[in-house]
Amino acid sequence: MRIFEMSQRHRQPQIRMINLVDILLNLLIFFIASTTFRSAINNTPQAVKVSLPEARTAEEIGKEKIARLLVTVTPDGRIYMDKEQTGLIDLEKELRAAKAKDPDVLLELSADKNASYGTVVSIVDAARSAGIHNITAFTQRSVSGAAKK
Repeated sequence: MRIFEMSQRHRQPQIRMINLVDILLNLLIFFIASTTFRSAINNTPQAVKVSLPEARTAEEIGKEKIARLLVTVTPDGRIYMDKEQTGLIDLEKELRAAKAKDPDVLLELSADKNASYGTVVSIVDAARSAGIHNITAFTQRSVSGAAKK
């Protein structure tokens, strides 16, 4: 396949535009798909910003395919369940409904390091009273702890 068309009369070479359009379309599809995958990988809610506490034994998330509920506590004590603000009473009702829907549900607790300990304990208590005993707390890997090993 020739990119330039040349005739025997020595005309000016012309670039075939159809080949360039195909290449640009493929690049556009690639960038759209990679941007979509990048935002799908990040599971943390974009509306709630928290500063996670550090732990030396922090693990990667998402290894198992099970039902998950994300509960987030902000520094000022607001509680979010899957990006929607809720209270402790409503949270317990939602946790009971999730437990009835899937008995093996996992509660992922993400609390800011400046959040009240009492709020975190209340959430764990609400989860236990709803019958959810599989609770994971989010932390970030400590840089100083990894350097000491």
